[in-house]
Amino acid sequence: MGMAVAATSARFAEIRGHVGINVALFGYGMMVGNVGAIFGNLIGSKIALRIGTRRLAQLVMIGVGGSQIAYGFINAGWQVPIVAFCAGTSYSLMNVACNSQGSMIQEKTGRSLMPSFHGTWSIGAFTASLAAGFIAKHFSVESHLVVNSLIAIFGVFAVSRALLPQEVDHQDRSTNDGVAHDEPLPQNIKNFILFVAVGSLLASIAEVSVGDWSSILIHDSFGLSASLATLGYTSFVLAQILGRFTVGRIIDRLDIPTVIRFGGFLGGAGYVGGLIAANLLKTHHPHGALISMCIGYAVLGLGVSPMPPSYVSVAGSIPGVPTTRAIARMQIIGSAGFLVGRFCISSLAGIYGLSLALFFPAAAIIGCGVLAYRLDIKRIKPAV
Repeated sequence: MGMAVAATSARFAEIRGHVGINVALFGYGMMVGNVGAIFGNLIGSKIALRIGTRRLAQLVMIGVGGSQIAYGFINAGWQVPIVAFCAGTSYSLMNVACNSQGSMIQEKTGRSLMPSFHGTWSIGAFTASLAAGFIAKHFSVESHLVVNSLIAIFGVFAVSRALLPQEVDHQDRSTNDGVAHDEPLPQNIKNFILFVAVGSLLASIAEVSVGDWSSILIHDSFGLSASLATLGYTSFVLAQILGRFTVGRIIDRLDIPTVIRFGGFLGGAGYVGGLIAANLLKTHHPHGALISMCIGYAVLGLGVSPMPPSYVSVAGSIPGVPTTRAIARMQIIGSAGFLVGRFCISSLAGIYGLSLALFFPAAAIIGCGVLAYRLDIKRIKPAV
């Protein structure tokens, strides 16, 4: 999954150039991907209920790869929201399947494994982003994304045979049958999932802003080449890998709220510092601005590394609620809210410029740290 989407993110600057629209309009088009994500999450748990999460992952990966290939062939502004919608729908379905699998494995082992699972996503993203830096000079966006996506699709089909079978999905629903699938959730659980979703939303605004805008920022605002423009995302993902393969033990030793709180403040400080330094240096020292921004992205990657897996872990371990249902509901709310976040970044970029607009996701990651205390499952109060 990480490999499939990261190559596209690394070459967004060229994709936007092919389309020929400004950053604000491009951002609005990409924003429709969140509408697709909402739709995918609405139907994700129902599809998983019928065919199982393993089969869902296998089938949906074709849509994930196909949508990434389509990005390479768009040449008009009206095509951006269509492809973004398809990409958002397929990727959200993939998230439901894989995060549910990871959560069920984690529950059975009693260990914080979700950060490592998400860490393998980061390895795929780092590999594809690093390769994009070398490939950009020699291969067109179209041919690069075709080959990259076909490799990713084949890889998913090869390894998905080792995922948990549909019988385990049934066992999870039987174990967490406090709320039947067709019954509404109690208000106390709805409130808790809402706070989890808001925290996840804030973390996602910061994380996805790197994939959406890092190559465009470095290429357009700093005036550097397409190859150098991939370094921001590569720096982010490399630090994210290091964080995700070490934070599981830290979570077991401390707890999720403490780790998220520290990560929010660390990542926010790194993002703000990198943006301030880059804005000061970009006119006369563009390479210095690149170095500053890469450092900022690396610190952000380290800070945000535990957040997506931690939010999935919390949502997937709510007593009495099937894993797929809780995760899908969290992601629906997060996708709906992130629609607003993407709109804000695009609008701010159109008014003040991209360099200043990115202070918004920097503030979002700090806000995620502030809300971290709400993540403790013990805070679920009995319904009155």
